[in-house]
Amino acid sequence: MYTIIMIDDEDEVREGIKKKTNWEACGFQLVGDYDNGRDAYEAVERLQPDVVITDINMPFMDGLQLTERIVAKYRTMKVVIVTGYEDFDYAKQAIKLKVKDYLLKPINSAEFTEFLQKLCLELDEERKQREDITFLRHQFQESMPLLRERFLERLVTSGMRKDEIERKLPMFGLHLEGAGHTVLALDIDDFGRELYSDQVAEEELLRFAAYNILHEIVEKEHGGTVFRTRDDKLVGLVSGNEDEVEVICQTLAEQARYSIEKYLGMTVTVGISRMYKGLQELPKAFQEALAALDYRFMLGNNRIIAIGDMEFGSSQDNSSYLRTEKRVIAAIKTGEKTAITNTLYEWIDDLKKSACPMESCYGKLHKLLVALMNAGVETGLNEGDVLGDHSFMELYTRKTLDDVRLWLEAICLTFVDRLAEKRTHVSGAQLESAVAYIHEHYADEQLSLQQVCNHIYMSMSYFSALFKPYTGETFIEYVTRYRLDKAKEMLATTQLKTYELAAKVGYGDPQYFSVIFKRHTGMTPKEFRAVNKAGLSL
Repeated sequence: MYTIIMIDDEDEVREGIKKKTNWEACGFQLVGDYDNGRDAYEAVERLQPDVVITDINMPFMDGLQLTERIVAKYRTMKVVIVTGYEDFDYAKQAIKLKVKDYLLKPINSAEFTEFLQKLCLELDEERKQREDITFLRHQFQESMPLLRERFLERLVTSGMRKDEIERKLPMFGLHLEGAGHTVLALDIDDFGRELYSDQVAEEELLRFAAYNILHEIVEKEHGGTVFRTRDDKLVGLVSGNEDEVEVICQTLAEQARYSIEKYLGMTVTVGISRMYKGLQELPKAFQEALAALDYRFMLGNNRIIAIGDMEFGSSQDNSSYLRTEKRVIAAIKTGEKTAITNTLYEWIDDLKKSACPMESCYGKLHKLLVALMNAGVETGLNEGDVLGDHSFMELYTRKTLDDVRLWLEAICLTFVDRLAEKRTHVSGAQLESAVAYIHEHYADEQLSLQQVCNHIYMSMSYFSALFKPYTGETFIEYVTRYRLDKAKEMLATTQLKTYELAAKVGYGDPQYFSVIFKRHTGMTPKEFRAVNKAGLSL
């Protein structure tokens, strides 16, 4: 059963279609109907239907504006335009917006039912094609050559000379054009289904299906590059303008996460690096994307995690760290105290069993202390917050390796607590700044979530996850309430006309302002002013 919403400003048209259509028999569930584009777009964000059927001529936001927003954010959602004969030429402008189809008014019930049944079959075929194991196996055999995979993995792990990069990119048909470069690393959280007897083969096919989706979104549609690592992570290299590439990368990551869950029933987490200006910096970006993935332990599955949201200092190159050091640092950053204790115990026990020479032991311990200092810089802490002023000398006062282990464990656990305090403080300060920005710019009709996130240097997905617990409202709910509170103040203290007042609180369309005001207060602005005035005179 597919979900569908319908938008038309003519109540009798909507009601007629609703009553005369056997939605379930056509394979659909009508989850909402709306009389204007703005309400409909809010519903699209909340309900994420499979199909949107919209009229062109509507108040507040017309059908083409609505379609443009939907297509920009939801690549799999089907949009069907409804139009009168006289507006058909205008409707054809929507071709460039990838509109699925057009329906001419007046809508005949039998023809509409036939259209829905045909659309349902097309949606079934799309889903079947994505899930068809034979189809996936055929595509798998024709996947990119192994040499291309090895080149890309080397490019992001060990690095390459600039002249070698420039020579080999065209050879493999790769295009990484733009001044800014980011890396996203995608890992499967849960296959979301019961696997059968040949589990390894089925897992591999599902991984390849996820690769296909990421490849289509990042490589075919945006011109980036996608490949698989040897530990089965999917990596996307995204290039573009310096001031846009991070937002683009986050948008592509969210599209991939949504599509994989929708079509394959699997959840994935995506880690995103900071932006770097040169292709030779890709190893740092790759390590950052992997480090962002580690925060899945703390934040949970099915998320987009940007390293810039979690670590507030300058980036360090972690590629030379030993395996044990990486495990300790990863556990510190994600707050996994038990893993810190277990990793240090296993490491010190290995040192004792291997009869490691004293000089070598001190060398390894020094390296771990340096790693902790670097991790502190990465996460925005001062060196003194991680290690004491005389930590390297204090190491030599420990009589045994077991004493050293307990000392290191105490340092690492303190690091965890101070990092949690720092993260809470920084996030709180950013959210305070966001609220202040909203209060300052609420009168701007173009005020948007992206605009606020750009101001506080936080990704949209992470901001949305923090903002509602912080304020008790979503971004849209908060902005709407604040604007209406300001409108109430002005209605009570000024004689501004409704259209003047609407413009002062961020609504260019006074009619839409009146609709929103009545929806939230139960009164029109004029009625509210009258009641308020009567109350004051009592």
